[in-house]
Amino acid sequence: MISLSNSYSNPYKYYNNNLSFGAKLTVLNQYTPKPKSALASARDIAEEEMKNGNFNAAINSFKQALNLDPNDFDSHLGIAKAYTYNGQHAQSISHFEAYLKSAPEDIENITMLGEAYKKTGVYDKAKDCFKKALAIEPRYDYAKRNLLDTQNLELALTDPQKAQKERYDTAINNLTQAVKIAGNFLPSGYTNSLKDVSVSFDKTSKMGGRSNIAQYEHAKRKISVTDEYTYADPKLTGAYLVHEFVHASDSDPYTSIREEQDAYVIQAKYWTQNVKNICDPEMDYVADLYRQSAETLEARVSEIYRLRDPEIAETSRLHPPTNTNIAGTSLSDAAGQPLKAYDIIV
Repeated sequence: MISLSNSYSNPYKYYNNNLSFGAKLTVLNQYTPKPKSALASARDIAEEEMKNGNFNAAINSFKQALNLDPNDFDSHLGIAKAYTYNGQHAQSISHFEAYLKSAPEDIENITMLGEAYKKTGVYDKAKDCFKKALAIEPRYDYAKRNLLDTQNLELALTDPQKAQKERYDTAINNLTQAVKIAGNFLPSGYTNSLKDVSVSFDKTSKMGGRSNIAQYEHAKRKISVTDEYTYADPKLTGAYLVHEFVHASDSDPYTSIREEQDAYVIQAKYWTQNVKNICDPEMDYVADLYRQSAETLEARVSEIYRLRDPEIAETSRLHPPTNTNIAGTSLSDAAGQPLKAYDIIV
């Protein structure tokens, strides 16, 4: 499962909750927009490079913006994330700190700063960041799981065997509970065909500089949740298993826009109906779109997956546009084009 909310192409990332898109903007024709400043142009170029995954180019453009205005907080945040997605965590720290002067209660970026400290081995400062985020929002799982992970990494410095056992026991307990939670949510008998599917915390494929949250590999009949979620709440892990079980329940290795939309809608139903005491940036974003309408969520899924793979099929055999399965065994999309078979990495 790729992130919908963390993609730099996210058109909702900076939206104003108080803005009514249905309002009549009668003033639009009453003035001529001013040309963009050099600062805004440099920032726009950087954000476009981020959207395309060109992090080195994005960093250079954000540097140009900061040369024009060293106190431009948006550029500090942009370059901090570009460094993060480029694996340059040490370089991101000063820019996260500069940005947070303008937004001292931004718990997502406080936590990202903590992750940068964690990745560079500065565990005390990492824990301070996570605790600060949790003081603002105690239900924030992103900070909570990072705090527990950092504490385990600290333990490994003095007692690696104890730390390894503690991490292993946590992973087994988390997955055991998560599988049960997901199975209980899905319709009776839904997981009967999944007895041969393995579930584990593991390294997952990267996209846009971040590890996929979860993925299903059809050839291996394996669901992997990123090991960055080892200390996540089992209810959160369960949300990603619900998503992946939709893929694993198929009897073929084909994927499509419709299949991804089905997986996200079922996952959103799980989150809105069953989880009340956890805050998580990705799942809260998915749920917010779903609360607007299933169609709003489906449109966002289509947008992101088409950016990822412009040739992805619209439908697959078990996921047609309607609730009626496509008859026969022909594997083609609605336009009759052959579908690509590949391991579903979502």
